[in-house]
Amino acid sequence: MQRRRRGLRKTEKKAPPQTEFEQPKKRKPFTVFLVEDDQSVRASLVAALTEQKITVRDYMTAMEFYRDYRETVPGVLILDLRLPGMSGSELQEKLNDDGFDLPMVMISGHADVPMAVRAMKNGAFDFLCKPIRVDDLVGAVARAYAFYYDVDAEVLEEELEETEDSIARLTGRERQVLDHVVEGLSSREIAAELGVSTKTVEAHRARINDKMRADNVSHLIRMCFAYNEEQKG
Repeated sequence: MQRRRRGLRKTEKKAPPQTEFEQPKKRKPFTVFLVEDDQSVRASLVAALTEQKITVRDYMTAMEFYRDYRETVPGVLILDLRLPGMSGSELQEKLNDDGFDLPMVMISGHADVPMAVRAMKNGAFDFLCKPIRVDDLVGAVARAYAFYYDVDAEVLEEELEETEDSIARLTGRERQVLDHVVEGLSSREIAAELGVSTKTVEAHRARINDKMRADNVSHLIRMCFAYNEEQKG
């Protein structure tokens, strides 16, 4: 019996080593600046991040954040696109003009995905679709941390290799649909561009998500943006 147990252990898959971010005691200073006008959503996101021992400063409006952020603090800005008064997109433009140097993660509803894609083209680091899952939220913060401190390069390289392999498995038509998705077009708009039905586009998108192993549209677009940036480099 003892030999059998040892044999089983040899076949077990070894867990990947923890990243720097996943070890709070080794983590460098990093603050999440969260701008979200919905009080209940904001409270739940703050609670989820605090549970992960992540420092959070939360704001209800874009202007509150803009007035408060006066000295450079390592971190990431997580910003809802739709806010009362100054919108998330307007704050992004203002911060870009000011030379703001923190990565920005945009929060959007599914109807706002084209806006989120435009925000990424304007320099946003990532975006999250509502309702936001805790794992997606923490993952976005972890990626921003790695980007800001330029650490865990091996993890990023592995993700890029997987993305490249996945894209290589797409058909020509699927690649066309993917390119339009990354441009921020809806399924209806893609159907009009390609001269096919919306149902056909949705079928292509389902196969694309399967081949790319994408959890959702924000994950899919983030992978493609990272891959395209790597190709440019």
